[in-house]
Amino acid sequence: MAVSTLLCCAAIAAGSPAALYAGPQEPSGGTASSLTRIKQRLNAPAAPPLAPKSPVRLRPTFKTRITERPWVPTLEEHLRDTFALTDFQRQYAAYAGKCCGLDLGGLFRAADKALDERQERKAREQVARELAELVKSTR
Repeated sequence: MAVSTLLCCAAIAAGSPAALYAGPQEPSGGTASSLTRIKQRLNAPAAPPLAPKSPVRLRPTFKTRITERPWVPTLEEHLRDTFALTDFQRQYAAYAGKCCGLDLGGLFRAADKALDERQERKAREQVARELAELVKSTR
């Protein structure tokens, strides 16, 4: 048996296609009993018949249910979170509305306007200076 196994492995390694097919096997002593057993198994029913206990509905019924919050907040929740005022912002708005507080928005707007005017003035001065130098050099 070991020799035939070695020959089979050698044939497979060599790439022989004949070694891939199984040859006839030696019959054992109980072939008649195994044939009758096979015939009995073939004559027996394969499985019990599948019959539904209740009538089958032709249209399926789909049901849905949401048990948790959605992963994405609704538009209303997002807007509320984005634009809702904190307690400090409400208090500041009340003070600014009664002229009891300092309007920081107006202060920052005035500072930004002053910076923009300064940059514009410096740019105009530089253009005037360079233009005067250009006129002076062409004479």
